[in-house]
Amino acid sequence: MALKIVFALLAHGDPKLVAHVVRTMIKTGHRIVVHYDAKVADPQYEALQAAAGGDPDTVRYARRVRVGWGEWSVVQATLNCIETIEASGWEPDYVYLMSGMDYPIRDSGQLEHFLRRNQGDEFIESVPSESIKWVKSGPQRERYQYRWYFNWRDNPQLTENVFALQRNLGLKRRFLPNMSPHLGSQWWVLTWPTLKAIMTIARQPGIVDFFRTTLIADELFFQTLVRQVVPDNRIIGCPLTLYQFTDYGYPVVYHADHLDYLTRQRFFMARKLSSHDMALRDLLEPYWTGDKRAPAFMDEDVGIRSTEFDDWRLNHREGPPGQPLVGGAGLRWSAGARRTTKAYFVVLGTSTAELHFVHRILAHNAGVLMHGQLFHATEIEFAAHAERFAGYSHADVQARDVSDLDFLADVVRAEPARTTGFLLRWQQGGTIDDALLTRPNVRIVLLTGDPLVSFSENLTGRQPALDAAFDPGAFAVMPPAAAANRFRVFLKEFQQHTDTMDKRFTASAGARPKGWMGRFDPARIGPDWLKRLELCLGVKIDITAEAFEAERAAAAADYDLRRQSVMGLLLQGGIDPVVFEVLREGGGSPSLALALA
Repeated sequence: MALKIVFALLAHGDPKLVAHVVRTMIKTGHRIVVHYDAKVADPQYEALQAAAGGDPDTVRYARRVRVGWGEWSVVQATLNCIETIEASGWEPDYVYLMSGMDYPIRDSGQLEHFLRRNQGDEFIESVPSESIKWVKSGPQRERYQYRWYFNWRDNPQLTENVFALQRNLGLKRRFLPNMSPHLGSQWWVLTWPTLKAIMTIARQPGIVDFFRTTLIADELFFQTLVRQVVPDNRIIGCPLTLYQFTDYGYPVVYHADHLDYLTRQRFFMARKLSSHDMALRDLLEPYWTGDKRAPAFMDEDVGIRSTEFDDWRLNHREGPPGQPLVGGAGLRWSAGARRTTKAYFVVLGTSTAELHFVHRILAHNAGVLMHGQLFHATEIEFAAHAERFAGYSHADVQARDVSDLDFLADVVRAEPARTTGFLLRWQQGGTIDDALLTRPNVRIVLLTGDPLVSFSENLTGRQPALDAAFDPGAFAVMPPAAAANRFRVFLKEFQQHTDTMDKRFTASAGARPKGWMGRFDPARIGPDWLKRLELCLGVKIDITAEAFEAERAAAAADYDLRRQSVMGLLLQGGIDPVVFEVLREGGGSPSLALALA
């Protein structure tokens, strides 16, 4: 009789990716329970269910909760999976806890035979916290000695203040009676009888209430309770899932070029696989189904990593000569941009409307891959409205923002032939413009910008998409006095931004070849404007004089409509007309205009 394994999958990512994992895991006859983070909208949850397939005797879904890093909710999601298995009547031999970023690296048969040979053993890291230092950095015993009411990542200062207050007031608490705190990795493989016994303890009064206010309970709850129901000699403290960390405490992310490395490891799963590299999952799937086989290993060696990664990490901390690594010495956070020496360009501006004009002009060049606002707050605007590019979805703003310069390097390297260009609006991309100004391989166009045009976008409270049409009717519902007050604040911010950018622009001129930087006024487009743009970017813009004039006229009409709409609203709000004379369609001084406003 085959060993019965149920996989408990905790997921929150792309429903297509999660569905792919579900389909893979059930291909070999096993069952799976999925907890999908309740922070994800219902339509995506329904898309996951539709894409995953499987009948209720194979795939079930646990009651959803909103999950936050380090919170009790991570454990609650896991408990909901266990309760779903209870209700199903499946009675598995083992439950294997995994995430949506995990994937098998050897075949299902090897896992079954391994667990059969070691049946009754519990594969969970469970280290006595009172006697062994397990946490590399940060609090250890304090995780349960004090109460943690807030998410440390979301509210770091508040969390620290409450923690300090408890220490100052001597509010340290005792651990649960007759229990000893143990810590370990969240990821485990436990027998079903053990999990049922843990659930019995968890339902006792006061147990969940205590752990609910511990810090990172997913590294404490199961690791502690398993000691209450299993003899020490049955707890095997090695994981069956491979995971590794960088020098900076971040998880190592695996890509397709890690295939050989992963299949040599003495584990059954690996995490984290890149969410942008489906190729690795496709390459690993035959190993799970048994069509390909990873090298066998002795049971005693399970959970022992090869030293390749750690040897390489220690020997390359500063990067190979001339190729500094992300996070290496020097400009640590700009190291990602240094991964590519290919020339590319950026157009900087204070409004999307003015950037859009340049985008339309440059789109006429067959030798340029012209992206839009790659660092827009809600969507990545890839060239030609592409849904995906360089392994990223247009909606992957969170993945982009984790390491914006790595993202940009990926985008530039993904186009080997054409010159890559993109738009960067004021208030987008954080401090990425600082890094771009220091890069010798980046050509830079700086649009000086019209404050009234920029304010027409600022007033809406959101960054417009590149192709969004201006709607003057939107101003009709805005109280003029409130708009006037907002304009005064905006003028100060605009002046500060332009002054800072002018200084940085001038200071960085020596970082790149002469002529690779230029200032352009989109409101004053003379006969040499297009030629100067070509020289600055090193490209030939294939546009006729008639087409260029049509684009210029359309942009001028748009700018004028924006100015008139803004001025009409601000005049009602009490702004002196002389302010607009000073600004002179973007040519005047915002600081003087502010003094008069």
